[in-house]
Amino acid sequence: MTIQRTIDLSQGDNYFRPDVPIFVNRAVESFYKIEHRHDFIEISYVAEGSGTHYIGDQTLQVHQGDIFLIPVGVSHVFRPATTSSSRPLIVYNCVMAQESIRLLLQSFPGGVALATLLDEPDWRQYRDAFGEFRRLFLKLYDIYTTRRSGWNTGLHLAVIELLLFLHSYQDGQSATTQQAGLSNMEAALHFIHNRFHSPLTLIEAAELSGLGERQFYRKFKSRTGMTFIDYVQSVRIDEACRLLRSTDRKIADIASSVGYQDITFFNKLFRKKTGISPREYRKELQL
Repeated sequence: MTIQRTIDLSQGDNYFRPDVPIFVNRAVESFYKIEHRHDFIEISYVAEGSGTHYIGDQTLQVHQGDIFLIPVGVSHVFRPATTSSSRPLIVYNCVMAQESIRLLLQSFPGGVALATLLDEPDWRQYRDAFGEFRRLFLKLYDIYTTRRSGWNTGLHLAVIELLLFLHSYQDGQSATTQQAGLSNMEAALHFIHNRFHSPLTLIEAAELSGLGERQFYRKFKSRTGMTFIDYVQSVRIDEACRLLRSTDRKIADIASSVGYQDITFFNKLFRKKTGISPREYRKELQL
């Protein structure tokens, strides 16, 4: 006897605003969500934890850093590896109305090439080898949830950026092959963006990139326009700004979470990078 699966239909009308054909959320997956298909395109990013992704007729084990492009009509559901609340499976989802995004891409220079992603009949899986997608999904979520002035424009630009990243993966290379073909600087940048909250040294980054300290210093500054220390500080302050915008955490707690235990130094650095203090930054957002 064949067992029929229950598959719901998710419709974009339940998610999209009249003037915004894009929806972004952060989901803590559970065993209660019903398998579903949808009339929109979905890009999912596994941000934390591990579990199982039932997609189409396949069952996949997923971990932090897995990305899925899910076309219209393909059924899927995520399940966590455990019911323990201390080990959640957290997935960011960016869903978009197919035809609205197609029109957007057609009006954007070079966008026609990206539009091929919208016509993929089969789902695709990617791997976030160097943290680019994590940073981009955090940006998408921040734009969508805070909805500051100009957020609609920023959201559309971020979606184009996301599609551009995916398009660059369309040559079919594995994550391992991609990593091998990247420059030494990519490994160092990945190291910084994923470890910014911990002590970082130029020596560690140089060793990771396979370069001597002096050669690494020159190449890093040529690539980024900043010294190693300036770049690390900028990454940390950018994250502090995001936390000030999107949370009500205390400033000292935010400083600690981005790698600064000395609150006086953090305040001085924040003012140097932004022109105002963390308290003033947060106050301006509330006006």
